Amino acid sequence: MQAPTIRRGYDDAMPSTSDRAPDPRPARTKAAIFAAARALTAGDGEVTVNALAKRAGVSRAAFYSHFSGLDDLMGAMLQQMLDTAWTRGTEFKDQGEHVHQRVRFGYGMLAAHVERHHAFLRGALDWKFSHRTYIGLLDSLVEMHVVAVDRLGDEVPAPLRGEPSTARAIAGAALALAVHWLAETEQQARAEEPLDATGLLETLLRNAPPWYSGFSAEEPVPAAELMEACRAAGEDAAPTA
Repeated sequence: MQAPTIRRGYDDAMPSTSDRAPDPRPARTKAAIFAAARALTAGDGEVTVNALAKRAGVSRAAFYSHFSGLDDLMGAMLQQMLDTAWTRGTEFKDQGEHVHQRVRFGYGMLAAHVERHHAFLRGALDWKFSHRTYIGLLDSLVEMHVVAVDRLGDEVPAPLRGEPSTARAIAGAALALAVHWLAETEQQARAEEPLDATGLLETLLRNAPPWYSGFSAEEPVPAAELMEACRAAGEDAAPTA
């Protein structure tokens, strides 16, 4: 007896959900909101959900489908910026180098990103967001420094080893210096003068603990050379999504 022919039905002929390409619309909406936030912030525009939605060409409902509010949006943008800097730095720098070299490069990437995105970051200081956003940014920086401190091992002074406050103190100092640089260069930025964060990088390195940066107090700091390398590494690292 001949076996019955199995015919593919409509459902069988259609690709499964897992085979379909992801819907690009959510990513486009998110990218439009990010771009609107950068434009409004850099242009001294008032940053509200209504203004963002209008500038991005999306509805308020679309905004809230991605972010719970301005706090959430700012946190996402800053986190992406840090993630991009971290990724670029990791890709650009030889993994076989000493931890001190990676620490210096990390400071360089921070300075290069502050320089590159100074208009957005300076404007972001005027956003009406809660202290939680600042704490979230600090926590992200702390995570990066924890890795470096752990890898230094016995080079870390004994009383500071395994102390969560060690990485937090280092991250807090770096963030405070970056914010101070943004405030200090505000008039130059308003006059549309080119900004150079090499001085910020030198300050970061000179104020970092010697056991962390590997530089002694009297040792010259090659900030200009390092800054050029970090600018090159972060050249294509502007946030896009």
